[in-house]
Order: sequence, then C-alpha cells, then structure tokens
Amino acid sequence: MLVMLSIFLSIFLSFSSQLHLSSGEHVTYKAQFLERLPLPATGPESIAFDAAGGGPYTGISDGRILKYVNGSVGFVEFAITSSNRSEEFCVGNGSVALDFTCGRPFGLGFHYQTGDLYIADAYYGLMVVGPNGGVATQLANAADGVPFGFTNALDVDTETGMVYLVDYSSQFSVNEFSVSLQAHDMTGRLMKYDPESKELTVLLGGLGGAAGMAISKDGSFILITETVTKRIRKFWLQGPKATTSEILKEFTVRPANIKRNEEGEFWVAFLVADETGSCPSQQQSPGLRISGDGMILEAISLDTQSGISEVAVYNGKMYIGSPFLHFVDVYAWASESHRRG
Repeated sequence: MLVMLSIFLSIFLSFSSQLHLSSGEHVTYKAQFLERLPLPATGPESIAFDAAGGGPYTGISDGRILKYVNGSVGFVEFAITSSNRSEEFCVGNGSVALDFTCGRPFGLGFHYQTGDLYIADAYYGLMVVGPNGGVATQLANAADGVPFGFTNALDVDTETGMVYLVDYSSQFSVNEFSVSLQAHDMTGRLMKYDPESKELTVLLGGLGGAAGMAISKDGSFILITETVTKRIRKFWLQGPKATTSEILKEFTVRPANIKRNEEGEFWVAFLVADETGSCPSQQQSPGLRISGDGMILEAISLDTQSGISEVAVYNGKMYIGSPFLHFVDVYAWASESHRRG
C-alpha cells in the first residue's frame, strides 16, 4: 500500500494515456457514485472488512483505526497503534511531526477465524489487535536484524492464518518517500509472519518501493506493487516455481495498493508521484482490474477530487482509499456477469 503525505504531494495524471492501454486490452467502466463517508482526519489509505461484514475499517492520519457503523453514527474509534498516544495532541491532527507519537496505520487485514486485525504501521511495524479493538500489540519492527523503513501493506491467508507484509524500504522512512524515488531505492522486502511460532521470515528482497501486496484466492502466489520501478511482481508460494518471483506487469506510472476481490481478481490503484512535490490535480481517478496472470480486464473511471491509493470491492460496492481526503467514497459495483445479466 502507498502513502503520500502533505510534505511531498503528488501529481495525478490522465489514466489511459499515461498507461498506454490499447482499446483491445481493456474495457472502461464508469462507476456510479453512491455516497461519501466523512472522516475526522485525512488519509484513509487502506480499507478492510471483518468476517461479519462490519466496516469499512480504515487508518487515518491522526493515528487511529476507525470502524464505520452506519449513516447515523458514522465512523467510531476502534484501535490505536501507539501506547504513548496523547488524545489532546493527536485526535484530528495529521501533522507529520506527531506521527511517531500518534502512530500511522496503513495496511489492514483481518484473520477471519480469530477476528484479529493485523496492522502495518509506518513507525511501529507489524501489529495486531483483538476483535474488540483497543491498543494494538507490536509483533515485529525488524527482520533479519534490519529495522523496517516503513511497513506499508499486508494481507492474511484466511486458510493458514499466515500474515504476509511488505516493507516499502529498509533504507528510507515514510517521511523520505520522495527521496526514495530520486534514489531509485531497491531495498523493499516481502515477509511472512507465523502467528503460531511468532517467526518472521524474509521471502524476497530487492523490491523497488513495495507499496502494496495481495495473496491469491488459492494461496499459491502473491502480487506486489513496486512504486519505484513502476511494476507488479508475482511471488510464488506453491507449485514448481515456489520461492521464485517474476515481473508480471510494467507500467509508465507508479502503482499504489493492490487488493483482491471476492472473485479472485485484483484491483490496482494508481497514485502518480512526482519527485519535485507538485499538488495533485482534480480529474478522474484511475484503477485497474487485472487477472492473476497480469491481464488487464478493466479500467475504471472515478469522479473524485484527488488521487487514490486503494480500490476495495466488497459486497457489490467499491470503496476508495486516498491519502489526501477526509472521506471514503463509495461507488456501485457489479461484476461483468451481473452487468450482462
């Protein structure tokens, strides 16, 4: 999952022209806007739902993880990642200077059997909180003796309970994102955490800005978005190619988070970053639906005020994450088979 903070704002570019998609390679779907879910602070980077369908849950820039209840109640506090957090200074404050004190949760993923919520926090690493929320427990902040630069995304294999996560960089922190682009940083890592043994294993290194990751529906592979190198990498967990990786898809712009849908396809968001720190423009935001083989199935068009970081499709609705906005936008979504029917 990709974080963009106010200190290094992004440029958001035209989708089809920048990705150079041919008309035969995809179909374009204009998503229908449904509603806007307001937040008390900016930065709903990533979206998650619990086993009962509760949510969406999202982390925001003041360090809290919030849960959406309904239209009357809105979002309520569910968890925090910093035990040293000060409500007086943190609530509603998205200041970068307070990030370490307040925490900054990005990637979220539930283990449906236990109800535990796993969290990738930019400063505190891999964390977990129980079904009732509260203060999260730190599980790891380094691997093989190398501290995390900033943990950015994770996913949980609901069959095995294994937690897979990516560290965007082991050299640069979240506040040095623009520097990592200029340096063409290649120190990102893919890791596996075993909740039973408490063991953290590095599966793959040398990633160019590991912004997002998602495990396949059958658990045989993982797709990783690399922001620095503008591509998607496929890492095999099972089969004859197990423990090896390959470049699945390359782009001319930088991918952000990637999320698997209920059908086993993947949604990729594009939040195009400029090393000079220009403001995002206001235009239609892009997302791609791709297969596990890298085939582009669909491009979507979303009327939003800024670039997006995640497209999460759940129960017939599309939830849009963004590091800039004070809300989560919701769009109607129907699979191609339902549209034809």
